[in-house]
Amino acid sequence: MSGALSPEFLALQKAVAGRYSLERELGRGGMGVVFLARDVALDRLIAIKLLPPQLADNGELRARFLREARTAAGLSHPHIVPIHAVEEHGDLVCFVMGYIDGETLRQRVLRTGPLPMADAMRVIQEVAWALDHAHARGVIHRDVKPDNVLLERGTGRALVTDFGIARVAASPSDTGGLLGTPHYMSPEQAEGRAADARSDLYALGVTAWFAVTGKLPFDAPTVAGLLTKQVSERPGPVANVAVDLPPRFAAAIDRCLEKDPARRFPDAGELAEAVRGARGPVPEAPPALRAFVRDAIAAGGEIAVPLMVGAGSLGVYAGFFSQDMFAGFVFLPISALGVGLAGARLGQLFGKARDLVHQGYDHANVRPVVTRENRAIEEEARLTPSAKRGIGRDTVVATVLGAAKTGIFIWLASIDGPVWLNFLGAVGAVMVPATAVRRIWGDARRGRPNLWLKALGGRLGAFLFKAARLGIKDRPLPIPSVDQPTEVALGGMVLALYDGLPTPLRRQFAQVPDLVHRLERDAQILRGQGPELNGRLADAVAALETLRLDLLKLAAGAAGPEELTQDIEAALRIGEAVDAAVEARSEVERLNP
Repeated sequence: MSGALSPEFLALQKAVAGRYSLERELGRGGMGVVFLARDVALDRLIAIKLLPPQLADNGELRARFLREARTAAGLSHPHIVPIHAVEEHGDLVCFVMGYIDGETLRQRVLRTGPLPMADAMRVIQEVAWALDHAHARGVIHRDVKPDNVLLERGTGRALVTDFGIARVAASPSDTGGLLGTPHYMSPEQAEGRAADARSDLYALGVTAWFAVTGKLPFDAPTVAGLLTKQVSERPGPVANVAVDLPPRFAAAIDRCLEKDPARRFPDAGELAEAVRGARGPVPEAPPALRAFVRDAIAAGGEIAVPLMVGAGSLGVYAGFFSQDMFAGFVFLPISALGVGLAGARLGQLFGKARDLVHQGYDHANVRPVVTRENRAIEEEARLTPSAKRGIGRDTVVATVLGAAKTGIFIWLASIDGPVWLNFLGAVGAVMVPATAVRRIWGDARRGRPNLWLKALGGRLGAFLFKAARLGIKDRPLPIPSVDQPTEVALGGMVLALYDGLPTPLRRQFAQVPDLVHRLERDAQILRGQGPELNGRLADAVAALETLRLDLLKLAAGAAGPEELTQDIEAALRIGEAVDAAVEARSEVERLNP
């Protein structure tokens, strides 16, 4: 719960208790602090951005921000982070937005390096779609940059955030009226001229440059020097830095970075279309998941064949040469080698599953990619007339010949001859049947779902990822389940804090666990009682919130036991009032069935 005891956390939680339940700080910067929270009534994860004091304290800027944020709240697009509410609570100004489980484009590039070309093109196209939607409604972003592009975990979807903030983020007395971030600022913005939709396209061009190179086209030790470069210098073709860029995509980025707005794309929609033409067919899944599934497909055969060789070698030895000590020195090592190779390949796949876990993925993310791959296999078979199902004549002939070869190899392994000839016979006696079985099975299953993939999408895959998570302590923090009611999540946090108190304090407040369970139960009952009891639901959740904050402050030494004592008494009164309201509602329903 990073930052949970910050003054902003405590002040905001107190202001919104009963409506929103803050869980932890997600990040902070010059434009405020973002918290992960739960919407109590709708029981969903949200993000709340608290604006910095210098913005909230300035009456003119405050009014401009509220106006701009409410305008941005009217935007509804799959690649724009939705704003649910814009609120004032005394000296606090915040807006409530959809929570996106993922990271910013800047964080991704700094963590893994430049994006793969396919991903970079998809991200830029999706951001262009979002800007086109906003521009058509008269909303200019003015601060497009990698920090304001979120990449959703699991899907890789790009979403643009912070519409409307850049217009009011800077006070003219402090920045000369410049709106935006200097590294991504268009020449017209750098000169103090009015920005329009094409200014956003320039910033998107710089963002794309960063995404594909990991660098910025312009840099300087001072803001003034950087702005001078934005106005007067040309960065050169991006293809000189990222040599593997598709030419059409490179041309689109270069066009966005034209100094004259008239030479850029006329609108974001045309830019999106240009990127679409450069992309071609691009897989939807994130590259890490696609790479894992491709490796898993290859691993199926690479595990099965050595395993069959190992089992076959053991079977041949047991069936024909169990009394021959020399044969044991030939067949048993082959069996061990086959099983060992299969185990090593499975271990390699296990290691790649652990890599995915470290990146925040889980079996739930892999399953849909596996499903799509199996559908593609079926579709390919359906559209390819030559891909007949069943065992064909060629396979039958090959099997008969394989059986004959196997007999010859068994004979070679048993004759009294050179050791190398016996060893060659032993290897052939197990390899030929294993290869034949694999071919027969492949022909029989042609055009049908890959059973190995199906297993990875089912219980085998779930077990693999469950095992892969063991011992990983530094993996990304799990996001609380959306299916878990807010009161249950809060109650769990209160009990965890209570358990962490020194023994004397736990004894002093021994009624806390029972009180928490009572409030959880009451809140869950109230959820099914209709909107007229929503106020009581808010009271119950607010009581849990208050207990959590008291325990946080008590554990940190920021408050004494007296405050917790008072709030426990208040929570008990709330519990009694809730019980009375529920009983009254039940009585009304009994009398009016």
